[in-house]
Amino acid sequence: MKRILVFSDSHGSIDLCVDAIARIPADIILHCGDYVRDVDKLIRKFPDKDIRYVQGNNDLFTKAPKQLIIEEDGVRILAVHGHEQHVKYEMNYTTLAKFAREQGCDMAVFGHTHIAYEGETDGVKLLNPGSTLFGGTYAIIEIADGNASSCIMQSM
Repeated sequence: MKRILVFSDSHGSIDLCVDAIARIPADIILHCGDYVRDVDKLIRKFPDKDIRYVQGNNDLFTKAPKQLIIEEDGVRILAVHGHEQHVKYEMNYTTLAKFAREQGCDMAVFGHTHIAYEGETDGVKLLNPGSTLFGGTYAIIEIADGNASSCIMQSM
């Protein structure tokens, strides 16, 4: 089984990320943007962790990619921030699902709205971990036997 910890929209506050990374064993740490240099701090704090990230709408002038695909055990996961797929204004997520399908992905992970969400649109699993700063949420994806399951976690 592979486990991915997913964060988004930390906007300068990494305490929840640090706590979760220290407590929850994970193979990959994924940040879906609007980290404002937060990922650099996480990489320094956890140099042995596989930390991946994408650019958010507030992450101008960074070299972070706008999207990435994680492929594990036959499952393809698209990671984006979501602003370019209009997730904040199109709450049915059809544009995001279509984009994920075009990339050959089974799942799309995104941020931007600051609202945690799990669902499915047009056969694509969708996961938004919410915001570690504004909602105190993050997510866990577990991949086993060619299937991905996810859950939203709330900080205490």
